[in-house]
Amino acid sequence: MLNHYRSPYPNYIYQLFITPSKHLYVLKDKRLKWQSKALEVKLDGIEDVEREHLVHYVLADHTSAAFYAEVGTSKTLVNPADFLTRAWSQKPDFFFQGIPENLVVPTAVSKKYPEVSDWLKQLDVRIVPPASGFYAGIHQVKNWEKDVANHISFHEYLEKAPCTLEVLCSKTLRMLEMANDSQINRPGIRMTRKQLWEMPVEGRPPLRVMA
Repeated sequence: MLNHYRSPYPNYIYQLFITPSKHLYVLKDKRLKWQSKALEVKLDGIEDVEREHLVHYVLADHTSAAFYAEVGTSKTLVNPADFLTRAWSQKPDFFFQGIPENLVVPTAVSKKYPEVSDWLKQLDVRIVPPASGFYAGIHQVKNWEKDVANHISFHEYLEKAPCTLEVLCSKTLRMLEMANDSQINRPGIRMTRKQLWEMPVEGRPPLRVMA
């Protein structure tokens, strides 16, 4: 087990997040709604909550901060294995791909989906529990939620029409491209997430891509 986290190259260690939104939810007419006051929600039992919350699925590379994400709802939860399969597969229109050597899996996800452990072992992916300080990567989820909320507002303003989950999902690729093409906020680094992820690194093994 890793007792500290250093990532010598992209795809060495990823962070998985499956996080119910505390601010975004679905109205009965399918419109997406933002509530400023945070709602107390947890992954465990979220499907039984009366209100239909948006759920963020985010996979972030520790080295480059590059990430892949999807959005669902608490009434249509996605199994982590299905999400990770898409994240690790080669995509015709998005650079992020490859099975990592290590994956940080939050305790809440491990408890809700215990079968994922065996699936990852079959792929020779080491499961890493979050350590103190490492889970600060949650800022990836917060930034992603801001992007989602902004796109909902832009759609409603420009199109003069409500934004539904279907509409939002059609814009996900563009949101991901914009986020990964933004410059990373690290001292001495003037590169985008995508550039850092694609940069050749000595000792980096060939990518293992999901079939």
